[in-house]
Amino acid sequence: MTVRYPAFALLLILMTGCGGGSVAGVASNQSPAPLPTPVPPIAGSPIQHVIVVIQENRTFDNLFNGFPFADTVTQGLDHENRIVNLQPEGLEWPFDPDHSHASLVKEYNGGKMNGFDLDSCDINPYASSCTGPNGPPPDFAYSYVPESETQFYWILAGAYPPRGYGIADRMFSSRQVPTFPGHQYLIAGRGGADDPIGPGESALTGIWGCDAPSGARAASFGATYGAPLVYSYPCYDYKTIADLMDAKGVSWKYYTGTIGTVDGTLSAYDAIKHIRFGVDWSKVVTPMTQIFDDIQNGTLPQVAYVTPPGPASDHAGFLTAGGPAWVTSIYIYLTENPALYAHTAMLVTWDDSGGWYDHVKPPSDAFGPLGFRVPLLVISPYAVQGVTHGTHDFGSILHFIEHNWNLGTLGGDDLTADDLSDMFDYKQAPIPPVVNFGKFTARQILQRYPPAYFRAMLSNPRPVDNE
Repeated sequence: MTVRYPAFALLLILMTGCGGGSVAGVASNQSPAPLPTPVPPIAGSPIQHVIVVIQENRTFDNLFNGFPFADTVTQGLDHENRIVNLQPEGLEWPFDPDHSHASLVKEYNGGKMNGFDLDSCDINPYASSCTGPNGPPPDFAYSYVPESETQFYWILAGAYPPRGYGIADRMFSSRQVPTFPGHQYLIAGRGGADDPIGPGESALTGIWGCDAPSGARAASFGATYGAPLVYSYPCYDYKTIADLMDAKGVSWKYYTGTIGTVDGTLSAYDAIKHIRFGVDWSKVVTPMTQIFDDIQNGTLPQVAYVTPPGPASDHAGFLTAGGPAWVTSIYIYLTENPALYAHTAMLVTWDDSGGWYDHVKPPSDAFGPLGFRVPLLVISPYAVQGVTHGTHDFGSILHFIEHNWNLGTLGGDDLTADDLSDMFDYKQAPIPPVVNFGKFTARQILQRYPPAYFRAMLSNPRPVDNE
């Protein structure tokens, strides 16, 4: 396989599919509320706010292929060890590889990392047909997104010094799982094996959590990696990072979609019984675009988790390329408040591999292999710029938050994961905000992509099926 290290020439091209000016949108359904007096971080830490932005379904080889000094390839192997060239395909490409647990195990192929040609197409309401003349080409999981569409990500990740921040090329999803369990690992350090499916629902249109119809079931792992999966209703009561923050008085919010919409399937705390039906449910904020108001109004909590509108999620099959503008707009809003920017760490990751090719074999622990590589961007004045190569997983994000406020541990993946310390340098001269994104300044980006642009993406509510 050929490792690719590109030239530093800056191709300053706006992402395909993200044009247009201000779009009328709906108003937020929640007003900013005063927050309690902030709990100080541990001695020596300048980080008073953490924003965890969770995008969707991309591997490192797929989304950051050719990133300077990162480990990426232009070729892979199929299950017969034949060389397959990775093809450039945009974020708006209609085909979505299947990324159920079974499909990811097939791709992993016992650690050979050569089963991606065996993956099938995942049907969803936005993508083209998976069969016939309108179906995907052979080996379609062996694809990467052109740099021209992810230029904002590259700039933020530090591809063009001295601008930008840091990126990890050894960040792994916690297990070989799709979105629902991926989001559970990100809030709890534990999770299941597959997305829930209820009566008459598909994995992409179902309600995931305690609001699911009574017949819904989600798969969980057995005692070992290879053991049969166990199925149960997707409403759990294990401890989460929210419980640790509550115990120490650290303020938090989870910005997400409304239950009963496609965006609402990403509402991870809907699956945590004591939060869904407790006082903390008021901290689960909809729509997710409320984060712009909270940043602007000084009501951003100490820890914020943010999920995107579907068309801005980077998820294959939405026929759009809005993700880079979504993440960048949150970032620019943050930099508009210098005092807030100076003490914030914005962590951007992707919830699972999405079935796309990646060449790096994940490490294993006592249970079994971790999931495939996903990107992790650390955006902070104290980020180590450029690529770091330390091994991380979703538990590392939890461990970072726990360590920063001395919260203790959940005893899951956070206990064995690192705390991202290799991606920060609190003694360095703070990195100034990025003000020039090539063709566009930060101010011009906000004019092109105001909050109303993303509010217009929000999916319409549909009634909950209780039958």
